[in-house]
Amino acid sequence: MRILRNMGFLLLITHLAHAQAPQGIPYQAVARNSSGAILANQGIRVRYSIRDSFAAGTVVYQETFTPTTTALGLFNVNVGTGAIILGTFSGVAWAHNAKYMQVEMDPTGGTTYTDMGTTQMMSVPYSLYSNSSGTLSGSGSNSNTLLYTSDGF
Repeated sequence: MRILRNMGFLLLITHLAHAQAPQGIPYQAVARNSSGAILANQGIRVRYSIRDSFAAGTVVYQETFTPTTTALGLFNVNVGTGAIILGTFSGVAWAHNAKYMQVEMDPTGGTTYTDMGTTQMMSVPYSLYSNSSGTLSGSGSNSNTLLYTSDGF
């Protein structure tokens, strides 16, 4: 019984050690009209473009979302999971050149977009972690091995 419990624990650790960063970028904003009034409880359309090298660079990925805002005009999406227009999210060469994200919105839910701006994408916790070794702490020749104590943990 104790061996099975410990093996299950080690299998869980092995699974966690091979987990990967989520394939998406959380994006949250408040939608407003051209006068600055909050767009409450309204369907909108947002288009995201990932541009290569500089703010006006080549679009390497593009997608749209049609979220509905909250009473406060808030909406949340995960960039990389929308309706794809161009490219693939997994195909973006993140390690080569700077990347910029352009956000455009149509407050009516149509396809007449207003440019909301373009900004350079910076490091996030998952990428900062993977830039280190990305392994579990330990000693010896295999730092991915987790040893358990006499009580099984």
